[in-house]
Amino acid sequence: MTGKLVKAIDLTLARLAPRTASAGDLVVFVFHSLIDRPDDLRKELLDPYQPATVDDIDRLVGLLRARGFTLVNGRDLATGTVTGPAAWITFDDGYANNLKLLPLMRRRGFPATIFVSSAHIESGEAYWWDVLHREARRRKVPATDIAVRREQMKALPIAAIRETIIAEFGAAALRPTGDDDRPMTPAELAELAKEPLMEIGNHTHTHTILPVVDINAQRAELRACQEALERLTGQLPLSLAYPNGDFTSATVAAADELGLRLAVTCLPGRANLTRLSAAESRLTIGRFGSLRHGRIERELTLAMAMAGIATSLAERRRRQLVTASSRHR
Repeated sequence: MTGKLVKAIDLTLARLAPRTASAGDLVVFVFHSLIDRPDDLRKELLDPYQPATVDDIDRLVGLLRARGFTLVNGRDLATGTVTGPAAWITFDDGYANNLKLLPLMRRRGFPATIFVSSAHIESGEAYWWDVLHREARRRKVPATDIAVRREQMKALPIAAIRETIIAEFGAAALRPTGDDDRPMTPAELAELAKEPLMEIGNHTHTHTILPVVDINAQRAELRACQEALERLTGQLPLSLAYPNGDFTSATVAAADELGLRLAVTCLPGRANLTRLSAAESRLTIGRFGSLRHGRIERELTLAMAMAGIATSLAERRRRQLVTASSRHR
């Protein structure tokens, strides 16, 4: 069954049997790049799967509050005192364009988390998936073919991905084109970390998809990011986002050993606030990651629905990994 068909069925079920938020609900959303308007994608500088507009976030905040949600970040959740329904807005990677969010956060008074790959902050290199899209489109490769190639490359260690990009497009391709596609600078990140509403989280040092490498390399990635972000911001991260949402039982155990209090995946599903005291739950929190410009209300309907096909499959997979994690520890 294709992803589009699953979503169509789930949306139909959600509309037939709408659900109101309950006190135990935690719904988490993931974004990446922020653009000013959808037409900005015509520049072909960013992987088109990723971006949302500031207006999209504004719309989501309004919808969540209208449905009775309190907006929180990982620092709030780590206190163990949050009562629901609660919603957590997150961004992955550390794009400089995420700074566009700050005026909205201050005006609307909501918290958020940006999960940062610290090596990109230190090196200033563009994110490889954006380089792939930009350079392949310049060579007239269809976007659908680029998307397939991107998924194939995710199976490689990050060093091999970087070597592939350089071999195909040249080392200069790793330089960002400007503010649209660059990571934050160390100074920008340090200033952002001072914002009371903003939490900075761990997204590994080099954006390694953790199950691709052995557990020693996974620990090293998580630890290096913790140390770099503490050095850059003066704060030790409490929260982690697994790159690509991927983890194994050993990954969860490593995150726990390093003192990370919360970790988010890309498995679509609500969390239960009353269960976040258990490591198996707080380190495998699901996130909804398919919100698109102009479709925010539809996606929120899916996130709030009774368990559909996608969320049921995701929960089955999470339980399999959690059970393995418990045996491992």
